[in-house]
Amino acid sequence: MIKSHQRSSKLFNKGPSLLSKLLLLTLVSIVLMGVDFRFHYLKNIRQTTNVLTKPFYAVLNLPSDLYDFTTQYFSNQSQLIHENETLKLDIDRLKADLQRLDFVDQENNQLKNLLEVKNARKFKTEAVSIIYSRFDPFSQKIIIDGGQNKNFQAGQPVIDALGLLGQISNVYPETSEVTLVIDKRMSVPIQIQRNGLRAITNGNGQNETISLSYLPNSVDVIKGDILKTSGIDTIYPEGIAVAEVLEIYNNPKLPFAKIICKPISAIRSHSHVLVVTPVNKIVNNLAPTKNDQKK
Repeated sequence: MIKSHQRSSKLFNKGPSLLSKLLLLTLVSIVLMGVDFRFHYLKNIRQTTNVLTKPFYAVLNLPSDLYDFTTQYFSNQSQLIHENETLKLDIDRLKADLQRLDFVDQENNQLKNLLEVKNARKFKTEAVSIIYSRFDPFSQKIIIDGGQNKNFQAGQPVIDALGLLGQISNVYPETSEVTLVIDKRMSVPIQIQRNGLRAITNGNGQNETISLSYLPNSVDVIKGDILKTSGIDTIYPEGIAVAEVLEIYNNPKLPFAKIICKPISAIRSHSHVLVVTPVNKIVNNLAPTKNDQKK
C-alpha cells in the first residue's frame, strides 16, 4: 500500500517548479512592458481597464469624500452662525448709531427753533438744558442746568420754541427748579388772542391741562382760541403763547364755565429751554443811574 501511494505522488508532482513559473512570468512581464513601451500595443487595453475600474475608485474614495463633506458642512454651518451673530451685532450698533443721530438731529432742530425764538423776541433770554424731569402727579417740575452761577432768580419765566413752559420757583448754586404751567399752584395772566379777553389760567396737575378760572357761562370763548400772556403782571412778557382752548362746559347750575385748555409748549418732549429775563429787571437795567443823570 505504501509503494502505490508513493508512485501516485510522483506521478502528480511532475511539471515545472514554482521558481521556474515565477521566472517565466517575470520574463513575460518584462517582454510585454518592453513591447508596450516600444509599440504601445496595450494602450487601448489600459483605457478600457481604467473605465471599468473607475467605479471601484469611487467606492474606495467614498469614506474619504464623506468625511470631507461632513467636515466642510459643519465648518460652513459654524462659520454661517458666527457671521450671522456678527451681522446681528453690526445691525444693533447701526440701530444705536441711527437712534443717536435721530436724537442729535432732533436736538439740533430744537436748538435752531430756540435760536429763532430768541432772535425774534424783544426780551432777553438765555438758553439752558433740562437735566431732570419729575413725573410726580402732585408736583409738575423740571430741573434746568443753571442757577445762581447764571444769576437766575425765582419768578423768571421759562419758554421753549412754542410757548410758555413755566416759571423758576427755586434757585440753587448751579441748578434751578422750574414749575410747569400745568402744576396746580401755577397761575398765569393771559389774554385771548381773538377778542382780547383777559383771564387767569390755573394748572390741573395730573392730566397735563390747564383751565380758565372765574369766567361766566356767557363768556365769549370758543374751542381753538389761543391764550397768550397779557404782560399785566410785569413778570411774563406780553404775547407769549400759553395754551389753546380744548373743551368748554357750561352748566347753568354753576356760576362759572369750565374751560379746559391744552398747553402750547412741548411739556415732555424738549431738552433745551429759554430762561426769560423779567420785564421789570430789564427796565431797571435800562434805567439811567444817578451818576448818569448828573452827567
